[in-house]
Amino acid sequence: MIMPLLQVILAALLVSYAAFWRRQQARRRAKSWNSIVSQLRCNDWGIEEISERFLYKSEVQVTPKDVWQRIQGCKGLWAMYKNSPILVQLADYAAEHGEGVNVEMLEGLRSDAFQIRLCVMLALAQYVLSASSVGASVNAHRAVATYSTMMVNLTAFIQEYSTSLFPSYLDAVA
Repeated sequence: MIMPLLQVILAALLVSYAAFWRRQQARRRAKSWNSIVSQLRCNDWGIEEISERFLYKSEVQVTPKDVWQRIQGCKGLWAMYKNSPILVQLADYAAEHGEGVNVEMLEGLRSDAFQIRLCVMLALAQYVLSASSVGASVNAHRAVATYSTMMVNLTAFIQEYSTSLFPSYLDAVA
């Protein structure tokens, strides 16, 4: 008697989650370029100190030892954590409004965003839970390197596949 009830409850939960997910996807696709750009956090956490030309070169000029101070610790990590999915939304918007989009490059940007969020969570957890800050610094460096690479790839992606959006993209991220 209890088993059919659990099956019905589980099925209802799955259907409601699927409806919620579809509604979220529809909202995300209905957003304009300006509404997505307005969600970006500003770059006041030190990205300019880490990479010389952070939109065009992915070379990180900081060691794992001093990355924590350069990105202002948790502030920079959290900004990267919050910006990475928004940058993917920008890439998705550019892909929807562009021509001949490289799907592999778009998937690479999504993968980079996931890696950034994972590295940030690991760095924050190690910073809070560990007496040594070495692990947190290493993961912070990894997050910064991936973020820098993602910015370069996103800049190239928008420049190549959606040139009309490129000037407003530069205004938003620079």
